[in-house]
Amino acid sequence: MPNHANSEGKRLGPKKAYKVLFSALFIALAFFWLEVAWAGPRLLTASYPVWLFTRYLTQGRDFFNVELLTNPATGCPHEFAPQARDLERLSQARILIKNGLGLEAYLDRALKVASKDLVVIDASVGAPTLPLTWGRLDLGDQKASSDQNPLAPNPHIFSSPKLAALMANNIAQGLAKADPEGSVYYQERQIAFQADMDYLNHFVQSFKESRSGYRIIVSHGFMDYLAQDLGLVVLADIEPIPETPPSAARLEALAKMVRSGGISAILVEPESDLDLARTLAAEGRSRAAVVDPVTAGPQEPEIDYYQRVIRANLIMLTELFPANQSPPNPSPSGN
Repeated sequence: MPNHANSEGKRLGPKKAYKVLFSALFIALAFFWLEVAWAGPRLLTASYPVWLFTRYLTQGRDFFNVELLTNPATGCPHEFAPQARDLERLSQARILIKNGLGLEAYLDRALKVASKDLVVIDASVGAPTLPLTWGRLDLGDQKASSDQNPLAPNPHIFSSPKLAALMANNIAQGLAKADPEGSVYYQERQIAFQADMDYLNHFVQSFKESRSGYRIIVSHGFMDYLAQDLGLVVLADIEPIPETPPSAARLEALAKMVRSGGISAILVEPESDLDLARTLAAEGRSRAAVVDPVTAGPQEPEIDYYQRVIRANLIMLTELFPANQSPPNPSPSGN
């Protein structure tokens, strides 16, 4: 009979089995730590637009391990509450890049777990700001909570290509300080991003020259900076305060404003109620549309995702508002 004792199918003894298992675990751990070492310093971004800008600026350099602290589907992180795993990542971070201007309110408490050596880069430094005005149609339903400052700046500067370029420049300078050997590389990437923003600003200037003065209602102040660049006049917000549905009285006042003929469009962000906007628009000769401020998006977006979305917004708005016509009735209140 053939001897199978030394065949390949022979089972390992208990001691050999443990040795093989421990060897496999050792190799797996070694690869894990090598991967961590190769990943570079942990760099966290506190909101989706800042993550997009940072990804663009660091593409090809691979010095930092760039991560988004919030979920890509979160949208504006006004109400974001970090979980334990988020706080753990924050405690291990070497660099944090934030939008600033109060957009990431959750950081006030979350940063208590951060390392004392954490470097925080504020992308909003030097940005000219507009006031954060929730409501803009005061019916006494704004009831600002204790954490709302009526003089606070509007943090949604990323909606403007001009200010997005400023943010990218601030980020590039911060990256260069943290990684001096890559400073020239970050400068080159920032110049490329600036060229993209200049291209988008050609759309913006063309719109302003031929379509300035149209009056709009928005879901909230998510596009105030872009509206200012385009020459659009924001007269009211649907939401009186963040994450608060409008009252019946507010909806009626908004409908009256639309019926007066003084409103050309109602523009909302993707997370807002488009059906409600369409219902309001139907009260008059207004139209409803979605403008994406790029506060949320896919988990693995293309490197120029921001540029693509803003360009699509500008094309849509150009088609929405007729050129070379007088602005609508200057008394949108109907009085």
